[in-house]
Amino acid sequence: MKKLSVFVVLITLFVPRAQASEPGEVIFTRAFADDAYGYYHAQILQRILELTPEFGKAVAVPHPQPMPQARQIIKLQAGEGDVMWSATSNEREQQLLPVRFPLLQGLAGYRVLVINAYKQAQYPTSLTKADLQNLVGVQGNDWPDLTVLRHNGFKVEGAQWSLWFQTMFTAVEKGMVDYFPRNVIEVSNDLERHEAKRIKLEDNFILRYPSYEYFFVSPLKPELVNRLQIGLLRMLNNGELKVLFEKHDNHKKAMLLATDPSRIMIELNNPDLAYKYTNPLWGNDATEMRQLLEEAILKSTQTDN
Repeated sequence: MKKLSVFVVLITLFVPRAQASEPGEVIFTRAFADDAYGYYHAQILQRILELTPEFGKAVAVPHPQPMPQARQIIKLQAGEGDVMWSATSNEREQQLLPVRFPLLQGLAGYRVLVINAYKQAQYPTSLTKADLQNLVGVQGNDWPDLTVLRHNGFKVEGAQWSLWFQTMFTAVEKGMVDYFPRNVIEVSNDLERHEAKRIKLEDNFILRYPSYEYFFVSPLKPELVNRLQIGLLRMLNNGELKVLFEKHDNHKKAMLLATDPSRIMIELNNPDLAYKYTNPLWGNDATEMRQLLEEAILKSTQTDN
């Protein structure tokens, strides 16, 4: 019976449904139809709904049409979807209702450098931030990272996003650019995918700037924000959230990179975000995130009353 119930949950998470929410449904939008995409986020959303029965029985279902983030925002604003997940920004928090809890522990703001396999000697520990700013990097021409890096004085070329699997790593391999900053969550898979290329993970440095991935809720469903906050707090307190996070190998590898004491941390500002957390790494110490959730829930309760 246990295996059957797990199967039913998985089917529920990924079988497309109608666009308009039916009673008891919470529709989440997504960028790709691939069941593996966003599986971690969809699991969390479903478990939140299960852990908050006082709000009514509900199940998470995907919007039938995968779409880019800009379209997801429009769908939520129109009430044709209830929840999405994305990196936050000042603008995004005006467009939709944020659930301010970093689902990826802020790791999306930790960047390591992919470099030519034979050029590690160009990155000694004596290298300064100014030295790195004089090198040339590459990023997607519509990625927020490009804005962040340029704002912080780095020389970065923009490349066509649709071709990034090949062009950016090839540019590093061929010496057309010096490095490609990669999210610590994604870099392990990147290097496996491009193992035939003469590239490697740089050994000594890591860049960090505030970047947090949240659930965002339709402005037409403000009551859902409180439900998600309460569910996240319950998952944080009972340990389920950490277990789900650590089930993914790329998450565990990312945490090791982000907390590696041998790496030199270079702090950057994020011009698109007006705040930052002291310690978003709730897997190691949940004190700050727990307190913020408790305060948000109390505020929501007082507003409702």
